[in-house]
Amino acid sequence: MKFKYKNVLVYGMSISGEWVSKLLLKLKANVFLYDDDRQKLKCKNIENCYFVQELNDNLISQFDFIVVSPAIEKDNKCLLSAKAQNVKVFSEIEFASQFCKEFVAVTGTNGKTTTVELISAILNKKRKAVACGNIGYPLSRAVLEKKRYIKVIEVSSFMLENIDTFSPHVASILNIEPDHLNRHKTMEEYTKLKYSIFKNVRPHDYIVVNLDENIHPTKKCFILTYSQKCLADVYIRQGYIYLHQNRIIAINELKLKGKHNLNNVMCAICYAYVYRVSPAKIREALLSFKSEPFRIEEIGTVNGIHFINDSKSTNISSTLACVESIKGSIILLLGGSKKGLDYRKLFSKLPKRVKSIIVYGEIADALIEANENCFDIKRTEDLSSAFAQALAKAIKNDNIILSPATASYDQFSSFVERGKLFNKLVSEYEVSAKKE
Repeated sequence: MKFKYKNVLVYGMSISGEWVSKLLLKLKANVFLYDDDRQKLKCKNIENCYFVQELNDNLISQFDFIVVSPAIEKDNKCLLSAKAQNVKVFSEIEFASQFCKEFVAVTGTNGKTTTVELISAILNKKRKAVACGNIGYPLSRAVLEKKRYIKVIEVSSFMLENIDTFSPHVASILNIEPDHLNRHKTMEEYTKLKYSIFKNVRPHDYIVVNLDENIHPTKKCFILTYSQKCLADVYIRQGYIYLHQNRIIAINELKLKGKHNLNNVMCAICYAYVYRVSPAKIREALLSFKSEPFRIEEIGTVNGIHFINDSKSTNISSTLACVESIKGSIILLLGGSKKGLDYRKLFSKLPKRVKSIIVYGEIADALIEANENCFDIKRTEDLSSAFAQALAKAIKNDNIILSPATASYDQFSSFVERGKLFNKLVSEYEVSAKKE
C-alpha cells in the first residue's frame, strides 16, 4: 500500500530500472521513467509508464519517491535536489527488499558473484534459492519471478549508497581492496559504504566474517567465522575443508581453483550452516559447482599455448588473485577505462613468471608509467591488437591471460562483451592454426 497511486520516478533505465518499473506497476504506482541518456528512453517499451524528457527542481518535488540506478552517483544534482525537498530516494535493492520475505547478502571487492552463486547452489539442496542483485538478475525481477525463494543478493558499493532499511538475515564483507575510487574518492568512504551492509542487522541475524581479513563488524548478532590460517567455524586442516568437526570436502576435489576461491567456498558453507544444510548436501553442491564465465575461465589450448579469460577482473587484487592461481609463464593483457587506482601496487606484486605484459585502452599510458621498468611491457590500441602482440611473443606452454585489472567502459559496454571478444579471438586463432 505504501506505493499504491504514488508518483514514483525510476532514474536510470538499466536492467534494474526496467524491473523496478515492472514491480512498481504491479504495486499500482504511477511510474515515471528518466535517464540522462535519452536514447535509452527511446529504446524502452514499458507500457503504462510516463517518459520524462527533462528533470528540474519543480518536477522533482512532485514525486513521492525516486528509485535510482546504481550507475547514478549520490552527488548527482537531481538526487541532491530530491533530498533537499524531502523526496525519498531508494536504491533498487532498498526498494525491492521491502517485498522479500527472506534474503541474505554478500558484498566485498572481489569474489561476490562466485560466492552468491555458491550460496544459492548449496541452499538449493534444501530450499529454493536464487542468486540475484549485481549479477545481471536484479532483485526486483527476483521478487516478481521467484516469490517463495530465498534471495541471495550480490551487493555492490554503488547499491549501498541509498539504503535505509535494507536488512539481510545473513550478511558478509568478503574483502576490501582499492576499487571505484574515481567515484568514492577515498578508501575511507569506500570502506564505510561496504560496512553499511551491516547497518540494520538485528540480534537474531548473522554476520559471516573472514578472520584472515581486516574486517571487524561491531553489531550484536550471531557471528560465524572462516579462515585458511586458524581455527574457525569453517577452517582447513590437512587439505580438507571442515565445518566444525564435519569434514566437508578435499581442496583438490573442488573445480574452483586458487586461494581466493577457498575463501568463497568457506563463506558459502557458513551461509549453508545457518539454513541447516547437511554436510553431505553441501559436499554434493560443491562437487558439481563450476566458476562463472569470464572468471579465470580456461578457454582452451592451441599450439601448446593456454588461453585464460579473466575479463571479470576489474581491479588490482582480482588480477593478482588470477595470476597467482596460474602456474607457468604468463603473457598478461591489461587495460580498459580509468578507475582511479594506483597500479604500482599491481606491478610490485606480480610474480616474475609474468614474462610480458601487453596494455591497451584508456589506462595504457598510466600502466606503462606505473610499471617503472619492472616488466617487459608493450602498448597497443585495443584488445584485438593486444591479443595479436601476445601471440607474437608466446611459445609452447605459455599462458595468455586476459585479466584487465580495470573496468571495460572505454571500449566495451561490459566485461561480458570484452570477454566474448577474447573468446572470439581465441576461436579465430584456433581455426587459422588448423589450416596451417
